[in-house]
Amino acid sequence: MIHIIDDEICILEILPEVIKSFGYSTKTFSSPTLYCEYASSHNYNRPNIIITDVKMPKINGYQLMAKISEMHKGIKFIVMSGYHNELDKLSEYPHISIKKTFNPEELDTHIQLLMHDA
Repeated sequence: MIHIIDDEICILEILPEVIKSFGYSTKTFSSPTLYCEYASSHNYNRPNIIITDVKMPKINGYQLMAKISEMHKGIKFIVMSGYHNELDKLSEYPHISIKKTFNPEELDTHIQLLMHDA
């Protein structure tokens, strides 16, 4: 299972289809706040990987990783951004950074690496 968190509706429409073609199931969230509420609930279905945008309202991708990593240790992250300088920030959480736009093969390679690096 892969969770996708992005405030861009087009990403939430396209990315799950791309990931589904790789053979993985997804769940999407349109804001980091909604995701944090879900992650705090008893209904939380822990993902193998979280794919998150960096620039989002109220909580950015790095803050989201910190909150989720405190609640659920060991989740792996793929961070994506259209702002190249945002990907240069260091983070203590395990993740791969990719730039929007990326090709599907690149994303598949990153997902496979994280899935097999359990």
